[in-house]
Amino acid sequence: MIPGLLAAVPAAVATWLRVLPPSSERLAKLASFIPYGLVFWLPALLLVGIAALRALRHRTPGRPVVVPLALLCAAGLAASVAWQAPAFVADRRPAATEPLTVTSLNVAVSADPAAAARAVTGTDVAVFVEAHADWVASLPQSFRAAYPYRAPTDGPARATDSDTVVFSKYPIVSSEALPQSNFQQWSAVVRTPQLGSVRVVAVHPCNPYCRPGLWVQDAAQLRAWLADHRDTMPMIVAGDFNAVDDHLTMQDLYADGFRSAADLAGAGFVRTWPADRSFPALIGIDHVLVTPNLTASGFSTFRVRGTDHLGVRAVLAGVEA
Repeated sequence: MIPGLLAAVPAAVATWLRVLPPSSERLAKLASFIPYGLVFWLPALLLVGIAALRALRHRTPGRPVVVPLALLCAAGLAASVAWQAPAFVADRRPAATEPLTVTSLNVAVSADPAAAARAVTGTDVAVFVEAHADWVASLPQSFRAAYPYRAPTDGPARATDSDTVVFSKYPIVSSEALPQSNFQQWSAVVRTPQLGSVRVVAVHPCNPYCRPGLWVQDAAQLRAWLADHRDTMPMIVAGDFNAVDDHLTMQDLYADGFRSAADLAGAGFVRTWPADRSFPALIGIDHVLVTPNLTASGFSTFRVRGTDHLGVRAVLAGVEA
């Protein structure tokens, strides 16, 4: 039974962090791995469950302890499955418009511009994160011809090397910078033939490794800005959120009514970082969120040489009011 109890410890920690999402940066790093609690609950239940059956069959002295532990493991596993299951169930609301495809990629300053341009071919709106002015200028002319509209518009090189940029096939009728943070974030209103005017917000709030308090501060500032700019037009929020679904910062956005395009498409457990190692990406910090007047019929990831993030591609559509 000891191995089962050892497996139950990280599982219980993951469950605790899911029930009480942490706001501190130190615990937030640990909470990034909450979905893996399911992996630990399985062997914990198996091993402790076997011990409990033996205790019941042979009426051993440890029965009063081991049976409740088995029940606790079963409850933990059931809770973990219940939390993860909705991500695998697609939205049942039928699409009422033609699809709009949106991609987001953190280029990490050094992604191959030509490879990034090829990867987003066919998309309607492309968001690039950590795309400084020199990187944007190095995008192929064919890409610029296919996506003639951008926010921010061409201009003098900006002081920071870590910016977000929105490229669109369709006219961008207005754009504005979000309040300055560690990274500059941008909003663009795009006039699309599928959905009419859509607000696309390219985001990159600070990560838990920034100076103390900045991760929470950036997330709160972004949340407040989004609340102030929600109106009747659909809103798409895409980028590197530096947070997984189970973090308090993401849970707050979901409480505000935003939905994950990955969840709406039933894409399951999507992981996007780190993508430049010899092992698969471990956590999902790149997201596409939408307001309730949108749904997603598809969601996938893609790889581009030179960045430690996988890109994400969401196929979106409007739904009946």
